[in-house]
Order: sequence, then structure tokens, then C-alpha cells
Amino acid sequence: MTMNLRSLLLAFVAVASFSASAVTYPLPTNGSRLVGENQVITIPEGSTAPLEEYAAQYQMGLSNMLEANPGIDPYLPKAGTILNIPQQLILPDTVHEGIVINSAEMRLYYYPKGTNTVIVLPIGIGQLGKDTPINWTTKVERKKNGPTWDPYREDACRIRRCRYAAAGRCASRPG
Repeated sequence: MTMNLRSLLLAFVAVASFSASAVTYPLPTNGSRLVGENQVITIPEGSTAPLEEYAAQYQMGLSNMLEANPGIDPYLPKAGTILNIPQQLILPDTVHEGIVINSAEMRLYYYPKGTNTVIVLPIGIGQLGKDTPINWTTKVERKKNGPTWDPYREDACRIRRCRYAAAGRCASRPG
């Protein structure tokens, strides 16, 4: 299944615009693919913060926090509970340049040119109500300086086509 490049770019821009969600790691120099270090904290007394708040505080995805802390109440973790913060990860076994997306981990890895770092961002892939693509490969087929995208226009056109189809008429796609 091919993924629409425009959707991929939009996902990257949306995620990149929230740079507070990004974690930057130095690349390992010893040939290892292991970066970062796990942390452990204790939920303070009187805390009413949900697990999602701790995930945001440590720039993690909620699903990663749930995997690292099985059995924890995601809505109201108990005070005194030991919370594992999984900030150690294994880099994908691929060329470390440009953008690499690992859909199984729901992470985007960005390797900036000329640096020995990797920026890791949590991502979501797909559309509501549809399965996440499996074993897909993307490629850049064309580039355009200063591209524009108007989601409202696309949504309005899609809605118009659906209304025409429901009425048994044909609506042409905008060029």
C-alpha cells in the first residue's frame, strides 16, 4: 500500500511544529544502535495527574508509557507507584540519514545533516477508522518549492463529490 506523500509531509510538519515533543540523542560512536537512558520516578503523594501528563512531561507517547508500566491506572496512577520512563531505545537498522519512520514504534527519526545526533518524535499514522499501513515503502516522486495545501478545500470537494454520488450524479475532481 502506498502512502500519500502529502499526508506524510503533513504528519511530519504537524509533529515537527511541536518541537517540545522531540527528544534529541547523540548518535552512539561504538557501533551500537542503543541511545538514551531509562529513568525511574515515584508518583508524588497527592498527585492527581493522569499518566498522559507524565508522558508529556518526559516527551513520551502514552502507548510507550503504558507498555513500560503494565497494570498502571492511566487515569489516576496511585501515589508512591514507581513509574518507568522508557527513554532508552534502539535506532532502526538502516542508514542514519534524513527521515526514517518506524510505524510499529510510532516514531519518526530525523538525522540532521552534518550532526552526530538523531531527533526522535512520536507520530500517529493513518486515518480514523482505517487500519495502519503495514510493510509500506514511500518515495519522493517530485519536489516543489514552497508547496501549499488547503485542507478545507479538499474536504469541501470530497463532501461535494459524496453529495453528488448520493444523488446519482457525477462530480469532477478539482485539477
